[in-house]
Amino acid sequence: MELSEELQIFLVEAYENIDKVEGLLVELEKAPNNQPAIHDVFRSIHTIKGNSGFLGLKQLEILCHRAEAVLDCARNRVIPIDGKVISALLTAIDTIRTIFGEIEQLGNEGNVNTETSITELNTIINRAKGTV
Repeated sequence: MELSEELQIFLVEAYENIDKVEGLLVELEKAPNNQPAIHDVFRSIHTIKGNSGFLGLKQLEILCHRAEAVLDCARNRVIPIDGKVISALLTAIDTIRTIFGEIEQLGNEGNVNTETSITELNTIINRAKGTV
């Protein structure tokens, strides 16, 4: 399938951002209080989210929004970056990469199941809010 120029540009930038996020998450496992790394991960996810919304990739936009909310809690020191947070973010990254693959193959998000990732992220957000 031939992708539009907009989707091609999006995927190049999105893969760069997601690669950066993965590397930073590895750093955060070793140094969970590294605020610059947390901010960098947030910005990269925020960029993917914004571009997804612009392109009408709603499933991806929602998943990135949830990951962004977890990262915002970490940036504001409401939650620590611990194993559960890293695991949830890595699960979300895997799902995001799967969506990227669908976009490459189909020109759209396909039918990727984002429910597990979103549920994991929402659990962390709810704990941060004290609702769980």
